[in-house]
Amino acid sequence: MGSDKSEDISNHSLEQDSDTYNMDDRQPNLAQQRLTENSDSSGTPVYAGHADNNQEDNAVQQQQLNAKVSGADDQSAPKANEQDQALSQQSPASPQYISFFSRDYKPHRRKIHKRFLLINLLMSSLILIAFSIYWGSYYDINDNLKNLKFLVVIGDEQTVDGVEPVFGNAMDDILQRPQAKASGDWHIYKESEFENLANEHNNTIRGEILRRVHHQLYWSAIYVKPNASYNYVQALKKGDTSYNASDNTVTAYYETGRDFLAMRSYVTPQLSKIQSMWFEQQPNLLSQLSENITIQSQQQKQLYAQPIHFTMVDRIPFTDNVLSAPLQVGFIYMIIVSFFQFNFFADAHLKVAKSPINRLHYVVYRYISSICSFFFLSLMFGLVTLAFQVDFTPTYGRSGFLVYWCISFLTMSAVGLATEIMGMFIIPFYPPLLGFWLILWVISNIAPTYTAMALTNNFFRYGYAMPIHNSYEAVKTVFFDVYKGQLGRNFGILVAWVVLLSVIFPFAVMYFGKAMGKKAAVAAQQEAAKRAESEKKTSGDV
Repeated sequence: MGSDKSEDISNHSLEQDSDTYNMDDRQPNLAQQRLTENSDSSGTPVYAGHADNNQEDNAVQQQQLNAKVSGADDQSAPKANEQDQALSQQSPASPQYISFFSRDYKPHRRKIHKRFLLINLLMSSLILIAFSIYWGSYYDINDNLKNLKFLVVIGDEQTVDGVEPVFGNAMDDILQRPQAKASGDWHIYKESEFENLANEHNNTIRGEILRRVHHQLYWSAIYVKPNASYNYVQALKKGDTSYNASDNTVTAYYETGRDFLAMRSYVTPQLSKIQSMWFEQQPNLLSQLSENITIQSQQQKQLYAQPIHFTMVDRIPFTDNVLSAPLQVGFIYMIIVSFFQFNFFADAHLKVAKSPINRLHYVVYRYISSICSFFFLSLMFGLVTLAFQVDFTPTYGRSGFLVYWCISFLTMSAVGLATEIMGMFIIPFYPPLLGFWLILWVISNIAPTYTAMALTNNFFRYGYAMPIHNSYEAVKTVFFDVYKGQLGRNFGILVAWVVLLSVIFPFAVMYFGKAMGKKAAVAAQQEAAKRAESEKKTSGDV
């Protein structure tokens, strides 16, 4: 009977240990240690952390333990029973919660407040720096309108058969007014003066005007036709209703394709202001020209009542609204996609880095994989534009799509490599800064691109060296037959960015590997220290 009772007590003790382990996973070692003590073994106690590495030793010890427990006498039962009762009375340590505003939490609260303040100061500083660049590109634009260069050629400059050049003189007077000077930088030539410039390029007057506008020497040109006043008087005398006074008096030339944003927002509105001033003067002008003419016929009255407005000639119109996408937000998306490429491939690059690959080969792999991604993603940009039936042929014919793809590839390589390099420097230091780098990189590229340089502060001249500005200028030559004289500079700057960043890229990869390795080593040391402290504490409790 004593043996059966002892056996029942021992079995109950084992079952109780098992229940304790299942109910409280945070203290799995105590039951195993108690069993080890009951076995009177002189071996080292088996902890849960050692079990994975010493499974065979644990199995042997468990067999010995079971044999000893099953053969225990009645004297060992009370001792085991006391330990079982003591262990069963120990409830698992439940977490203790305290108020955020309690005195005990004051040290932690101070750290939280300090961290909160520092982070907000950092974010505020970055916002002020980044957003000030973009806001600044629009600052004082109205005051800078006077910097827009306009060409004015006055062909109506001579008195013919007693008819004075009223239209030509009126245009000259209007452009001398302060309101007109605040609307642009007007370069005024008499036709006799401008003819010498035209002869230097073997051009007619009109041909030279169009050449200078096309070569982007001027945003627009106003041409007062030769002998416009005399021709109007002759048509008025005859009552010639077929005479179009507007077409034969003042014509304004411009090219919207040069910069459809600036042209619509700033250039044509300034021409409209001059035209409004012209309309104000028109009654006086027509009165001077008709003072010696008797207006009796209906035809004469009809011609006299006809308003003489500017004939607006858009040499390169912006007709496809789909182009607003690749020429505006498309560049922003290009930078963002290059950033996503860096994030999307992070896990793949990590796996390759952990593999037994030669370090030099890993650097080459990183660079080639990025360039190949940019090559493929830039193709997608072109295909999306092509899918919406945008015409790529105005300038380069059927090769237009390939030219666009080439520009997009160089652009994405430039902005993408810059993002990767900055990411590899930022992540080991403070990963959240990478998001602000993206904002700063977008703004610093877009600010001097979407606002005409002539309207911005001199600070934004840095944009001439930025990838997006040069890409924007190059892409416009694909969709519009605009001046290509700057195309060599645009491609040269894009290639220079790619070459420079390609040289920096290997050093950034090596720095990133070392920095992340150091962080991992520090983290491992801290984890090992915590584990050792936990094991030491557990041993002390036992």
